[in-house]
Amino acid sequence: MLLFALGCNASVGFGDSGTSSRSHPRNDRDDTGAETIEPAPDTATTDTDTIDDDGDQDAVFDLSFVHQIELTVDGPGMRSLGGDPYTYVEAALSFDGEERPAVGLRIKGRLGSLRSVGDKPAFKVDLLEYDGERLHGIEKFNLNNMVQDCAKVHELASYGIHRMVGIPAPRVAYARVYLNGEDQGLYSLVEDYDDVFLDGNFKDPSGNLYDGDYYLWNNGSYTLVDFDTSTEQYFELDEGTDVGMSDIEAVTTALASGNFQGQVGAVVDLDQHADFLAVAAWTGHYDSYSYYSNNYRVYFDPARDGKAVLLPWDPDWAFYASTALNSPYGDISLQCMRDTTCMARVRETADTLSATVPDSELQDEIEAAAALILPELESDPELDNSLSEIRGCQQDLYAWFTRRGGELDAAGF
Repeated sequence: MLLFALGCNASVGFGDSGTSSRSHPRNDRDDTGAETIEPAPDTATTDTDTIDDDGDQDAVFDLSFVHQIELTVDGPGMRSLGGDPYTYVEAALSFDGEERPAVGLRIKGRLGSLRSVGDKPAFKVDLLEYDGERLHGIEKFNLNNMVQDCAKVHELASYGIHRMVGIPAPRVAYARVYLNGEDQGLYSLVEDYDDVFLDGNFKDPSGNLYDGDYYLWNNGSYTLVDFDTSTEQYFELDEGTDVGMSDIEAVTTALASGNFQGQVGAVVDLDQHADFLAVAAWTGHYDSYSYYSNNYRVYFDPARDGKAVLLPWDPDWAFYASTALNSPYGDISLQCMRDTTCMARVRETADTLSATVPDSELQDEIEAAAALILPELESDPELDNSLSEIRGCQQDLYAWFTRRGGELDAAGF
């Protein structure tokens, strides 16, 4: 793997900065300090008990133990997964002993993280694909193989940091996964972006949610998706009402106007985006919307007058020192950095993260998770890097927390 050959803080160039049809080594379609960070306005309480009428959702993402997941797929289903990995097949699910006899199962991952059956593939599980029932209120979840996360805790860390600034992000836990009785090893268990997520994280969950990850062509090339006339058609509506892309097009038109605070601010929550850019920079996530127009969702929030907010996805390549901090790629982030008001908020949020993340409850949670999963990694039959490499990457992450503020200052960010 490229990742493990280079190491956790490797310097990897961006390469060509064009917008489409480039080869890409790593993408995946398919996120107590002295000072606290105020959440962005209009986000709902994170207490999902008030909206969950089917059980305790947090039980699915309990980080106090490693969940046990058994998946059973018949012969035709296995052959289908081998030939058409992105189409759901019927599977039986056992989740910590709770049985669901018919769920949808497909392989997850594309360039970089895609693995075939028999080689520790990542999975998507849809509880309702075959008219089944929710699991403690959850409809979908992801099982990530973490082949591009040398520390095995980058998702947990990145999503936690997003939540620290009030940006909704998926919950993360861990699971030992068995497929037809064969041990697949340790996976991260990640919440999906769907109507359940919107219900739990936004005051008004009735808005449109789009997937903005890259469009993969049959020949293996891909097109990055952003708010411009050449790529906006590749956004995919995941939740909400089909409005013929009029909401996406409104953002594209505003960005082309050159009036950031006026026209763009009328359709995008600029304070939220400043926080989003600050987290991308602070975590060094160069495979994000801000730095690569990839791995994100867009929600048009009715509680914010329909303004767009961006949400993180697949941050397994966060915390790498190669991020070109002062060269955002996503158009909203690029225009934010050129705007003095927006950039002032970015720097304020980044400074607060530098003062807050070290020695925070989040760091305690990450360290506890690292200790929890160590025995599972030791016995993982599909582990593709050594335990010493994993421990080294985890130590690099803790060091990142303490030094990141100085690195941002030195870069003039």
